[in-house]
Amino acid sequence: MKSMTLLVIASVLSFAAQAEDSAATNCDAKINDLEYISKTDGQALHGGMAHDYHELLKEAKDAKASGDMAKCQASADRAKTIYNKARGK
Repeated sequence: MKSMTLLVIASVLSFAAQAEDSAATNCDAKINDLEYISKTDGQALHGGMAHDYHELLKEAKDAKASGDMAKCQASADRAKTIYNKARGK
C-alpha cells in the first residue's frame, strides 16, 4: 500500500513538472511568433495599435524573465489579438 501511495505522489509531481515546462515552452513560442510578426508584417500595425502591440510584447518578455508564465501568455495573447484586429482577421 505504501508503494502505491508513493507511485501516486510521484506521478502527480511528474505531471506538475511537465506542466511547468509546457507553460515556459508555450510562452517562448508565443513571443517568437510576435517577434516574427513585428519583423515581417509590422506595417499592418499603425497608430495606437502598434504602440499597444509593442508594449504587450515587452510585458510578455518581462513576465517571462521574472518567471510569470501565466502573465507572459496572457500578454502575448492580447498582443496577437491586436495584430489580428489590425489585419482584419
